[in-house]
Amino acid sequence: MIKITAILLCLAYTSMLNAQDSTHFNFAFNHMALSVKDVDRSVEFYKKVFQFASITNRTQLDGIRWLSLSEGKELHLISRVKEPVTINKAVHLAFATGNIDAFVKHLDEIKIDFSDWPGTPHAVNVRADGIKQIYLQDPDGYWIEVNNGYAATPAQQIQNDIWQLEENYWSYVKSRDLKSYLNLWDEKFRGYPSNNIITGKDHISDWIVDLYKNNNRKFNYELTRKAENVFGDIAIALYDVTHIWSNDKNEVLEKNTYKITHTWKKTEKGWVIIGGMGAKK
Repeated sequence: MIKITAILLCLAYTSMLNAQDSTHFNFAFNHMALSVKDVDRSVEFYKKVFQFASITNRTQLDGIRWLSLSEGKELHLISRVKEPVTINKAVHLAFATGNIDAFVKHLDEIKIDFSDWPGTPHAVNVRADGIKQIYLQDPDGYWIEVNNGYAATPAQQIQNDIWQLEENYWSYVKSRDLKSYLNLWDEKFRGYPSNNIITGKDHISDWIVDLYKNNNRKFNYELTRKAENVFGDIAIALYDVTHIWSNDKNEVLEKNTYKITHTWKKTEKGWVIIGGMGAKK
């Protein structure tokens, strides 16, 4: 009986350890706190520049003000700590807006200085992935980045934008607009089309030339949208395309349906295709 009890205790302890090892904390950003000299002056700045609204200071302590950053995120401004704070540009807040051009105009109207990352006054920085950024300082010298990052654009909007590009793709194919078609592709593109020959951008339009070799047949297509998935600056489109061939009397001669996958990346030139696959259904 003692042995059985000991074994049961060991099993229970092991189970408890395994349960602890599998715990997921699922952290979410809650708030940012800044040490400021004049809390009222700082509140006025953030309200005027960013239109943040005051919320209840639940500490109920003097010298502290809370502002809402929306979606449950908060900015806490604290003037109770008197020690000096060392500030440089690498330590900064960052806010995203889908309307950065209008925000730049807003800064001009209220006469707030801003710069790009190197420090050029009134200049907009363009990150390697195409995101626009500007930098400004609050009354205590804290650096603030404002960008038009992907978090500011709803995923559904990006999905619709990608699908519109796919529709443009096939419109270019039908009209034989090779110049516009080639602009959709990244220079480092690699694809695995239905002919099973891995290719790059240098031969990406060869199939369109082949498509129109037979002048006795007219080409048309139908698209069936399946799904798009967004991962920040990467988006994947999945859909079917049916090639439809007809004669001069608009009689259908042949139909073939293909499964298409395109991977798009956001760059400073916009969304471009960096990879893809095609297969006959």
